[in-house]
Amino acid sequence: MPFTFSEIIVLFFTYSVIGWIWETIYCSIKDHHYDYRGFLFGPYCPVYGFAVTTILICTYRIQNNIFLLYVVGVIVATIFEYFASVFLQYVFHMKLWDYSHLWGNIQGRVAPIISLFWGIGVVFLVKVIQPFIQKLITWEEIKTHGYLALIIVIVMGTDFILTIFSVEKLHMSTKSWNERLNTRMKLDEGKLNQAFDKLMETLSWNQKRFLTSFPQLKFTDTKKFNQFKNRWIKKRRES
Repeated sequence: MPFTFSEIIVLFFTYSVIGWIWETIYCSIKDHHYDYRGFLFGPYCPVYGFAVTTILICTYRIQNNIFLLYVVGVIVATIFEYFASVFLQYVFHMKLWDYSHLWGNIQGRVAPIISLFWGIGVVFLVKVIQPFIQKLITWEEIKTHGYLALIIVIVMGTDFILTIFSVEKLHMSTKSWNERLNTRMKLDEGKLNQAFDKLMETLSWNQKRFLTSFPQLKFTDTKKFNQFKNRWIKKRRES
């Protein structure tokens, strides 16, 4: 094993934060408004942490071979993205991204052009970013003797539990609202939109963040809610 257990935890946390920063900046520029990205409450995206840490471990013996590094990076990143999508859909009934419009996609979860991009990112990460990050983590290990890893586990573990409750509450609310919208279809569109706006005001900050920061988010069992949600997001951004 090229890293100690506490180093792996700190690596995971570090790249979760870096991933959150990258995704927040990129999506905010692309969408022309601030997007607080990430599935959890805190400023970190665990999917990046898991993927990068796994890549660093899997490529430890081939990091001097650029071609093998690129290929393994593509494979590992694609597998993570696919199973992250499956996990979100079947555990939380959510879809945060959809590549159905891209050539060669698999169930809209992964696509060749995205995977090839991840490969480039992995090479850049291992060759340029990781040497600097490793120096910081080695210094941190000497200074904290692994206690930082313990704090990270407590903080992110608590965050994960709170997020599960928040998402499940949002899912149950959307199912309830979906049923209400279906029963009110005889109302005109204006009254339906007003009723939906009132329902949305009852959401918490984090639940509204999910809907606005992930415009492709869909609950797989609330078709009518998804339609009105898209209109609500557009109206919110224009105001």
